Amino acid sequence: MKKTLSLILALLMTAALLAGCGGGKDGQKDDQPGQPGQSQDNDTSTPSAPAEGEGNAARKHVKVRFAQFGNNLDDADGYANDPIRAAIAEAVNIDLEYDTGTEGFDDRMETELYTGGAADLFPTWGQSDKIASYIENELVVNIGDIVNAEPDRYPTLHKMINSAEYKAYNKLYTGDENATYAIYSIAAFADPSFGGVPVYNQHILDAVNGGKVPGTVDEFLAYCEAAGAGGYVGWWPRNDKLTNWGEIDATLGLPQGTSIQYPNVGGSMSGVVLSGQLGTDSEHWTISATSEASQNVVRQLSQLHKNGGLDPSIGIKGDFDDAYSDFGTSKIGAVNFGFGYPGQFRDFYKSAWLAANPDAVIDDLTVGTALKGADGYGAIYQTGTWVNSHYFIPYSCKDPDRVLDLVEFVASNAGQDLLHNCVNGQYNTAVGADYWKSVDEPYGYGDGRCKYVWFSYMFSGVEYYADFENNDWWEAVANPVDFSNNWATEEDAALVNRAQESISTFVDDVITPLPAYYNMIALPAEATEIINKLKTVTDEYLTQFLGGQLDVENDWALYAAAYEDAGAAGLEQMINDAVATARTTYGG
Repeated sequence: MKKTLSLILALLMTAALLAGCGGGKDGQKDDQPGQPGQSQDNDTSTPSAPAEGEGNAARKHVKVRFAQFGNNLDDADGYANDPIRAAIAEAVNIDLEYDTGTEGFDDRMETELYTGGAADLFPTWGQSDKIASYIENELVVNIGDIVNAEPDRYPTLHKMINSAEYKAYNKLYTGDENATYAIYSIAAFADPSFGGVPVYNQHILDAVNGGKVPGTVDEFLAYCEAAGAGGYVGWWPRNDKLTNWGEIDATLGLPQGTSIQYPNVGGSMSGVVLSGQLGTDSEHWTISATSEASQNVVRQLSQLHKNGGLDPSIGIKGDFDDAYSDFGTSKIGAVNFGFGYPGQFRDFYKSAWLAANPDAVIDDLTVGTALKGADGYGAIYQTGTWVNSHYFIPYSCKDPDRVLDLVEFVASNAGQDLLHNCVNGQYNTAVGADYWKSVDEPYGYGDGRCKYVWFSYMFSGVEYYADFENNDWWEAVANPVDFSNNWATEEDAALVNRAQESISTFVDDVITPLPAYYNMIALPAEATEIINKLKTVTDEYLTQFLGGQLDVENDWALYAAAYEDAGAAGLEQMINDAVATARTTYGG
């Protein structure tokens, strides 16, 4: 039976991967049976508490504290009068309290769990060692026992947790496919994406490069140097104050056959390069941060930094503030705007460009392309899905069954419609603008988008509609539905389309699909400590190489030695052992 489950998992996950999330206009799926959004009728009524809450109306009224990373509670009036929160609370017959934060959030969640004060529903990031510890110390509830005891009360959850794929995750984390302690959140791509795409100021492109968009690494480096020589800053790669090398890596490292990042493995692979053939005993991953090829990338960065081709303030500029302001005022020629999702280009255009240039037009900016090295495009290895945050109910919770009533509602199509201001998967245009006004900033989005950010990571790990009622669990989380362009303004739709058109020309050539079993890779607990040490070493040395405190030629051996001292060789063995185990167990 276990082998059969593994085979089913591999086949289904692979099918989901191959199906992807595209196919329709603007990255949407074509209408298919079992998919929401086929009705074009928009309900004109305000989306108050759905009628299906009759069962909950007769149940005990309790307070439920729900925690989610990354939101805010800055707007006290907005929170108090949040109509979506009120509608959810009415449907479930609870008082719904939100809890959030960013810095120190994970540590606080864990401290509260061990001291008996945890939120009734709280997340972690899917770390297998944490989950095992929570279970071993009897800190979290086995939600499967509750759901399976009353399947009619929890029809959506019952369907989800009893799927072969869900049971496979149970086995991965607990060793027992029937031990369900978490609501698993699996992130998936609803749009083509590529994190190494620069956005160019077209006016600067015209001035220093004859309007040509760089297509190779050499052309890009030359453009950055030309922009620097012309009195501009060539490039800001969105590096989070020298603590995140992903954008630099995707732009320059991968096309040159290497990765300068510290290792990150699982549903996507970075900081490692592949030899051998995927899906066979020959596949082998080598940690590449201190390789000769990576040294060459760092050499290029150091040179750019010296001559103005790389933003000299890269060490102090944050994600979206100072750098985006400089781009908006035409001081920077190229910026990596984020993770490459088409919707992010829209946000970038509005926040970084239109805000500083009220008379702007779309053609002021150009979405670039993935760069080619001597051997063509570099490869991004990913499954198309990855483990995101998982949600738990602590043993300290007095009414776990009522918390699961909340989860059941949010997972239902009625709940998904409410979170997305939809009716049967279609954006409710009749009430959208007015209805969302009061929750515009902390609870929705500042540009009026209809997605509700609370609960956005609970199931599918993304802010897209997940239809569990008409699909099995894996199909729903691996193929979420993005209705963005159904309700977008003409300008917003044009911006998203512009990015999609550019990215779709190369993304299939860059992304190499990993076999489905990569989703099931589990490193030993000690690997986390080594990875953290390697990150510290990477941040320290690359910062000094860029700034000139260390010489790329003479001091590279020091970097390599520090990397080995931090445990790189042992980690590389752990990675390959974990891949082999996942391949043997789940590879079919």
